Amino acid sequence: MIDAIPAALLWAVTLWRARSAFRRPGRLSLWLAFAALALAMTVRPVAIALTVDEYLHVTNLSFLVKHICGTVAAAAVLTFVADMAESKTGVRASRLHMAVPVVTIVLLAACFFATPQPHQAKDLLTDYADHATILAYGVVWTSYLGAALLSATLLCFRWGRRPDSGLVGRGLVLIGTGTAVGLVYAVHRIAALGANFNDRALIGKDTDHALSTGLLFIALLLIVLGSTLPAFPRIGARIRAHWQLVNLYPLWRTLTDAVPETRLDTPSTHVADAADPRRTHDRLYRRTIEIRDAILTLADHAPAELRGRAYDHATSLGFIGAHADITAEACWLAVAREQRLRGTATGSGEPMPPASGGRDLATEIRALTTLSTAYNSRATQDFFRAHLEEIPA
Repeated sequence: MIDAIPAALLWAVTLWRARSAFRRPGRLSLWLAFAALALAMTVRPVAIALTVDEYLHVTNLSFLVKHICGTVAAAAVLTFVADMAESKTGVRASRLHMAVPVVTIVLLAACFFATPQPHQAKDLLTDYADHATILAYGVVWTSYLGAALLSATLLCFRWGRRPDSGLVGRGLVLIGTGTAVGLVYAVHRIAALGANFNDRALIGKDTDHALSTGLLFIALLLIVLGSTLPAFPRIGARIRAHWQLVNLYPLWRTLTDAVPETRLDTPSTHVADAADPRRTHDRLYRRTIEIRDAILTLADHAPAELRGRAYDHATSLGFIGAHADITAEACWLAVAREQRLRGTATGSGEPMPPASGGRDLATEIRALTTLSTAYNSRATQDFFRAHLEEIPA
């Protein structure tokens, strides 16, 4: 189960970043790191690894795939951190030569295929620890992993702690913490590998595996959090916009049902609207316009006498100032809407400014949200029921 959580998390991040990664080449290295890590964690469970090996007809090939993915991910993370620091500071960081991970992968493949492997292993590095080629395989992989993680850690803490680094810097610190935990993981694996080669267990076979898994999980989680931290404000803004979009749906649907010509698109259900994550900001902007257009149309069916009674009703309930204005607006809107739906509405000939509104999108959304609350309040329902008999059938 613990293997499934990071795999699912990594695939989610990989899919989320895919579109922007291929649009902006500078983000491709981070996407490649997540894709490689996701693939490595997917083939990590024994059941999946066995299925892959049987399908490809190569015993333990899933371990080579996993370690190659780990090598690619380490190189990609190192490239991403260096590029991230360079974009923030303008100083180009030194990094391992691009040929090093390629040589590492070639050596891993050579050691793997040079080792006789008659049976499926639960852990290649421990089950075949008595083979010198597997010892070399483990040393090559963990050494490169350790060197890459050490370089990434130093880069992260070097530039992430600069006072002007902002959220990017905090993200680098989190990534650096994750790569530091990954470095501990690599050191532990090297120590365990050496102990197994000498027919000894470092702290117990099961304990070694549990510790390695825990360190790997923590490292991946911190790297994911650190790499997404700079995007948190945009993610938060998108979530807020979507929440506002959903909150305004009832008022939008109620009013535009009476004035359908103000709608650009055919309305969907509330659930379908809430489940659609696309073009959130554009839809929210359009929704506020359509609500306001519907209000302006319905306002033409609300004469001064109706508005006055609505305001008296609001003040009789103890509302004052802006609250009384908004409650009164909700009251006469409900009556005007019903009149229009019944086809009995007539123009008042008395254009009136709206009781609520904002100077920009943010204040307009707040005003309409307040109006939506007032429209669904008991005060508006009581006013509407009291005037329902006056509306011709």
